[in-house]
Formats: sequence, structure tokens, C-alpha cells
Amino acid sequence: MSGTQIRMHPALKTLLICLLIGFAFGMYLYFTYDQRPERIAISVLSTSCIGSLMMLVITYRNFFTMVTSVQSFKMIIMISLLILAALAGSEIMFFVQSILWKDGKYQWFGGGNIYVLNILIVLVTGIPIYVSEEWKSLLNSQILNQQYRVLELEQQKTAFELELLRAKVNPHFLYNVHNTIAGLISKDPAKAEEMVLLLSKFFRFTLNKNSATFHLVTDEIAIIRTYLDMQKIRFGERMNYKINVDPDALSLQIPSFILQPIVENAVKHGIEKRAENGFVKVEIELDENTMLITISDSGPELSATPGSGMGLQMVRSKLGLLYPGNFTMELNNKPEKYVRITIPKRNQNVVG
Repeated sequence: MSGTQIRMHPALKTLLICLLIGFAFGMYLYFTYDQRPERIAISVLSTSCIGSLMMLVITYRNFFTMVTSVQSFKMIIMISLLILAALAGSEIMFFVQSILWKDGKYQWFGGGNIYVLNILIVLVTGIPIYVSEEWKSLLNSQILNQQYRVLELEQQKTAFELELLRAKVNPHFLYNVHNTIAGLISKDPAKAEEMVLLLSKFFRFTLNKNSATFHLVTDEIAIIRTYLDMQKIRFGERMNYKINVDPDALSLQIPSFILQPIVENAVKHGIEKRAENGFVKVEIELDENTMLITISDSGPELSATPGSGMGLQMVRSKLGLLYPGNFTMELNNKPEKYVRITIPKRNQNVVG
């Protein structure tokens, strides 16, 4: 069988081995000592009973040994239980033997040296099986702990990478706005003051929301609107913007600061290089279980825009960390230039 293996439960495997041993031993006694057919059945029954009781004790060892965590005490308990299993299996064998043999008489604990033999057989086979199962359990526990630790490290790595992406967004934005304010201070102090107030509002949003991986769509839109209002002061009539959001989407969650790099990129390449009639449009729609985010602008084609890839790459990296294999990011130039992101809908009550 290629690529597959059939794994048998240890208890069933041991029972089958006991049946084979009992049958072989019964055949040996039948041909050399006792020609009664019942001898074979009794031998098979004997090994089956003793083997089953032995595996019952080993399989449920955690129940029997839960009173202590000391390994030496556990071993004493298991040896005692294995001896009891051998004695009980022997008594069952003698009882059935008295029924199968017409002249047989059942006598309580009348097996003599048979008890000693069966106890030795059970201890010789049962203790190694018990030790082996304990090692398997310990190894499985260590593997699970390692897997859990790896998962924790992956989550920490993801969180760290997200923080790095956030750190790249805010300084870049601050640099652009700083130049705008510096240029307005002497030319139009009122607009410079308005810009400072908007900047303060923007960073109030970032300070309150920056630690969260997700926040509400309504919060993300407020951040984008504040940013675009600042750019509107900078470019005046050269720039227009429009934001359309499905009302049902406002209470859903969205990755924090996922739109700002794209909108900033749209302003940089869609407004700065135009003398007039520049526009930026942000749309958020819902389609069954997905959220569609479209950001379009009047700038040149994406492939012909030098340096435009960094912001988009940061967004793609962040989406890859949050939605591995479960998002799309489409860049389109004709007939309209836009960036469209499709992500799963995320309800407000989801922790993130």
C-alpha cells in the first residue's frame, strides 16, 4: 500500500498475539500431553483473558495511578495490578475448565504453581509494554508542547512584523505632512493652524488604535477622512475626494491602518502631478461573506509610477500575515485605475 500504513491499537495487537500464543500452546499440549479438543480452547481462553486484563490495566493506567505523580509509586501500583490481572485471568480459566470438562471440579485458588507461572509471564510482558506506553505518552506530550511553542513563536513573529509595518507607515506620513505645514506657516497661517489641528486629530486616532490589529471600519474611515482633509488644504481645488461606504460595513472590523498607505500613494501619484481635476475615491462594499475595498485615483498607471510599490507591498505583507491564502489584492489600470482588496467579513465581537 503506497504512502499509507495501517496502525493497530496496542490492546488489539496484544490480544491477537495472546490468541496466537494460546492457540500454539494449546496445540502443543494437545499433541504431546492431552488429546482432548477442549485443551486448545482452554489454552486460547486462558491467554486471552490474562492478556486482555493485562492490557486493560495498561490502557487505563492513568486512572489507576492518578493518586500519585511519583514514578516509583506508579510502578508499584502497576505491578500490583498486573499480578491481580494474572490471578483473575487464571481463575476465569479454571472456572471455564471445570465447565468444559465433565469430571472437572472448580476449586477457589486451586491452581497451585500455575498462578506463579502466569504472574511471571504477565510481569515479563506487561512491564515492558507499560514502560513503552509511558515513554510514548511522554514523547507525545513533548511534541505537543513543542508544537504549541512553535505556534506561539509564529504568533509573536506575526505580531512583531505587524508592528514593523505600522512603524513604517506613520513616519513616512509625518514627513509629508511636516513639509506641508512648513510651507503654509508663512503663506496662510489659518490653514497651517487647521492642518496642525487635523494632524493632532490624526495622531489621536493612531495613539488610541495603534495597539489593535483590527478596528472598526468607521474608525478607519475617520482616519482616512482626516488625512484627506489635510491633503485638501494642501492642494486646494486641485484635489477632490469621495468616500462611499456600505452602512452595514461600518460596524465590521478591518485591519488597522490598512487603507492609509494606499490612499497616501493615490494622493502622491494621483494628485501631486496633476495641475487640476485630481481625485481620490474610497469605496467599501459587502458581498455575502466578503468585504470589497476599492481605492481609485486619477494618477498614471501603477506600473509606470516610480516608487509606488512600497506602500502597496506593505499592505500586501500585512494582509498576508492576517489572512494567509484568504485575500486578494488587485491592481487595475484600465478603464479605471484602482487598487481593490477582498477580505473576509469580520464581526465587531471578534477579539483582535
